[in-house]
Amino acid sequence: MLKTKIPREARLNPNFNEKALPIILNDGSEKELKEICQKLIDENNEFYAKIDLLSVIDRLNHIEGEIRKSVINRSEIAKQSIRALMTGEHQFIFSAPGVAKSLFTNQLFAYFGGAGVFSIQLCPDTSPDDLFGGYDIERFKKGEIYHNVEGSIITNHFAFLDEFMDGNDKLLRSLLGVLLERKFISGHQTEKAVLHTAIATANYMRQTETTEALLDRFLYKSYINPMKDMFTLLKIDQVYNENEGRVIKPVKNAVIDLREITFIKRLLKKEVEAKQITIPIEVDFLKNLIAVAFEQEMKKYRDKFYLSPRTITKSNDLLKANALLDGRMTVNEKDVEKLYYLFCTLNEPLDEDKTLYSQHLFEVTAQKRKQYFESIKNEITPLIYIVEFLHKAEVNTELLKDPITFIEDSAKHSIFKDLFDRLVLAFGANENIDFDPKANKKKLLNFIENIHSNYSEVNQFKDKTAAFVSEVFERIKL
Repeated sequence: MLKTKIPREARLNPNFNEKALPIILNDGSEKELKEICQKLIDENNEFYAKIDLLSVIDRLNHIEGEIRKSVINRSEIAKQSIRALMTGEHQFIFSAPGVAKSLFTNQLFAYFGGAGVFSIQLCPDTSPDDLFGGYDIERFKKGEIYHNVEGSIITNHFAFLDEFMDGNDKLLRSLLGVLLERKFISGHQTEKAVLHTAIATANYMRQTETTEALLDRFLYKSYINPMKDMFTLLKIDQVYNENEGRVIKPVKNAVIDLREITFIKRLLKKEVEAKQITIPIEVDFLKNLIAVAFEQEMKKYRDKFYLSPRTITKSNDLLKANALLDGRMTVNEKDVEKLYYLFCTLNEPLDEDKTLYSQHLFEVTAQKRKQYFESIKNEITPLIYIVEFLHKAEVNTELLKDPITFIEDSAKHSIFKDLFDRLVLAFGANENIDFDPKANKKKLLNFIENIHSNYSEVNQFKDKTAAFVSEVFERIKL
C-alpha cells in the first residue's frame, strides 16, 4: 500500500476518484500520485477564484423548497441542515420510526455534486473496521495494526449514521476524534479525515458518558414529531404516489459543487482573505445576553440543559451563515433571532401537552433580552468597543503609543449610528507632538468613570472594563 499521505484538498476535486484513486488501490507510482494530487489542487484553486457567491447562496436557499417535493413538514429541519453544512458542523435527528429520516438525509446530500457519502446502519455488533476500514493484511503480518481507510468515513465528505444509538459505547467513542478534530488515531496510524458534515439519526435515546460526549459534537439537533392529522397524511400520500419514497435527482443548475460549500465554510471561518463577514461586537454582546438567559429559562423545563462556552462561541459561525443567506456580509440583530437553530433541539416539546417548543421559548427569551439591550445600549456599547480596542492593543501595542483614534473606525461598523459621534468626541485625535501614551490610560478611565447606569449588570461590566484598562497598560509597561 502506498505511504503517500493524500492532501485533503485533493480529495475535494470531483476528478479524484477517476485520476488518483486507481493509483492508490493498485499500489502505483508514488511520484505519479503526488503529481496528480497537485494538479487536482491547482484545479481547485482555479475553481475557487471563479465562484459566484450570490449564485451559491441562491441555490442554498432553494434547497429547502425543493426538499418539500419529497419529504413533508421538514422545512425548519432543512434550514437547520443547510446551516450545519455551511458551517461544517454535524446534525443529529431524533424521532419515532418511520418518519423518513433516511429519505430526508439522502435527498439533502443529493444536492451536493462531487461529494462522497459514507452510509452505515449501526448495530451493537458494528465494529471499528466497519467505520474506518479493514486491516491492511500485509502490515498485519508484520505486527502492525493499520486500517485501509479508502472508502471509509475518513475519506468521504459526508456521513449518514443511521440508528446511531444502536452502536456500542466503545465504537461510538472511537468516533469522537473524527467528528470533532477531523482526525483518526489508532496506534501508530494517524489520518486526517476529509469529513465535512455527518448526520446521525436515532429512534430512541440512551444516556451514558460516551453518548453525551458524542451528542455535544452534534451542534445541530432536531426532533421529528410524527404528524397524523388528515391534511398531513394526505400530503404524504401525494408525495409517495409521485416518487415511491425515492430520492429525487436534482436538476443540474440546482446542484452545489462540494468545493462551493467548502468555500462557504472557509469564508465563515475567516479562511478566505479576500472576503470577510463581520460581526459588530455589540451583536456578539446581545448574542451572549440571549444565550445566558435562554439557558436559565430552559432549566425550568430541563434541569440538565447546558449551553457550553464552546457552543456559544461557535454560534458566531451561525450568525455569519444567517447573514450570508440573507445576502449580507455584515451580521445584524436579525441574525441573532435565528440562533435557535443551534441553541435549541428543533421541535422539542417542553411540556406534556406539547404546546410549548424549545424554539418558541427561545423566541420569547430573545425578544425580552433585545428589549433589555435597547434600554442599556447607550451605556454598554461604548464599553464594549473599548474592550474590543484593548483586545487589539494587546496584540499590537503600537495602538496605545499614539493618540487614540481607534474608535472612529470601529464605530463605523456599529449597528447604532449615533455611537460614532459620541466616541469621536471623547477620543478625537490629539495634535500634541509631545504626546504621552499614559494619557490614553487616563482618557479611557475618565470616559469609563463618567458612564452611569441604573443596571447592576452594566455597572459590573463597567468595573471589569476599567480593571482591564489598568491591566493592559500595566502588562505592556506604558
